[in-house]
Amino acid sequence: MEFLEADHPEWQEMWEHLALHPLNNGDPICRSHNTAWEYMGSTQDHHHLRHAIHPATGKIEYIYIERRRAGVAWAQSA
Repeated sequence: MEFLEADHPEWQEMWEHLALHPLNNGDPICRSHNTAWEYMGSTQDHHHLRHAIHPATGKIEYIYIERRRAGVAWAQSA
């Protein structure tokens, strides 16, 4: 697992994709009970995020966002 810095080229795109997830209704933060989405790290294929108490569900939620380079790697192996 690697951890991207906020100046990494994929950082902004990751949060934009998070906001587009139907659970989030356009909000990449989703503040609830002093919690928000947390970036947990990235694997070769996905960014991993969790929310301790999501406002839409009231429970822990996890979202895995496909990395841009994952699609490129898949296309190259085909």
